[in-house]
Amino acid sequence: MNVLFRVLAVILVVITPLVSFFALDPTAYRDKNVKEVMQKAGGFMAGLCHPGEDCDAIKGANIGWIREDLFVPLDANGNVNWFYPYWKEMMQPYLDNGIKIYAIFPNPEDFLAWGIDFRTPEGEAIIRKAARFLIEDLQGFVGAIQVANEQGVDRFTLPFTVEESAAFIGAVLEEMYPRRGDIVIGYNLGGLGFIKLPPLMKAYDDVVDFVGVDLYLGSFDPITKSIDQYVAALRAVRRWTKKPLILAEFGSMSGGAPKSKSEKQEILHSYGFDSEKAARKDINTFIGNLPPRLREEIEEHYGDLTDKEKGDLIFNGEYANHIYQELNESYYLYGYPHTPEGQAKFYRDLIPKLKKLKFLCGAFIYMWNDSDYCYVCGQVDCPVETRWGLVDLNGEPKLSYYAVRDAFAAE
Repeated sequence: MNVLFRVLAVILVVITPLVSFFALDPTAYRDKNVKEVMQKAGGFMAGLCHPGEDCDAIKGANIGWIREDLFVPLDANGNVNWFYPYWKEMMQPYLDNGIKIYAIFPNPEDFLAWGIDFRTPEGEAIIRKAARFLIEDLQGFVGAIQVANEQGVDRFTLPFTVEESAAFIGAVLEEMYPRRGDIVIGYNLGGLGFIKLPPLMKAYDDVVDFVGVDLYLGSFDPITKSIDQYVAALRAVRRWTKKPLILAEFGSMSGGAPKSKSEKQEILHSYGFDSEKAARKDINTFIGNLPPRLREEIEEHYGDLTDKEKGDLIFNGEYANHIYQELNESYYLYGYPHTPEGQAKFYRDLIPKLKKLKFLCGAFIYMWNDSDYCYVCGQVDCPVETRWGLVDLNGEPKLSYYAVRDAFAAE
């Protein structure tokens, strides 16, 4: 399988220039919608996901936007949730320091946790009311709203289908669009949503200002290997959607390496098994021994799979990286290793390419600081979600901080 991935990676690198050329959309130069989004945003949105509290340091990196999740604003009775005002209080210091806000409207599953099910007439009515409330309440407070996040990625979508998510997004956009004023509104693509969501959203083209794109090439797959594939992918999405785009999440981690066979064996032993083969034979016991956060996600989303399907899910995909607390040896871009130096070079080289794309209205780096544990599996030693920051755990700038500062500043 590794040989096949290497062959596919080489083929993809070879054809990337052709894909990029044929996906080129000359209409972007005169697209009034792109101009309108850029005008409302005040220019290219140099942004950051999950910011820290040091506004001076954020601005020092020439970052003028932050991207943050909104709280569920209304309860099941349609009343304003008591904690919603606290979100605005938390955001106010950024506004006071001249930093603009790109807010993310909650996912369907977030409302469901509060007893609000979009799939029912009552639930849809409350969610539409929440959309109207937010777009009116946030005038002059936020500059952009993305409706839901990465629908098509199981972690953010289930128990809803992508079709149901598209209807949810469309309903919220319908309520917001005529009331949006100077706020730009849209949705984003991630995971299988890249394929499934755009055709479903065609019905809502008239109420969409932008489409967000989340890309982590070289970090979560063994096939993408060229930094120029970012440009090719964005051009392809532009061709497909015909909308102004925002790179809503992108980044590269500064650490992470594969484990040796003996290290993997030791980890399997800690779960009570001698081999993957043995774990597959008693997969439910194996799952029961996993770290709580990881176990709960697998049991919640994939409890109905067959034992073989569970084994394949766990050992043939993303979860294996969390179990072994490693970064797969084939997950990298040519010339950009997952090191502090490689991370800095990634931003130094990619951001200028992004700023040249006439249809791209902004780019949001993931993320401000390194994490002390992985949010997926909860383990402190898992590199998958812990080394994305521009600053380290102590808030000290990494090499990538200075690379971003200089790249965003350049004309």
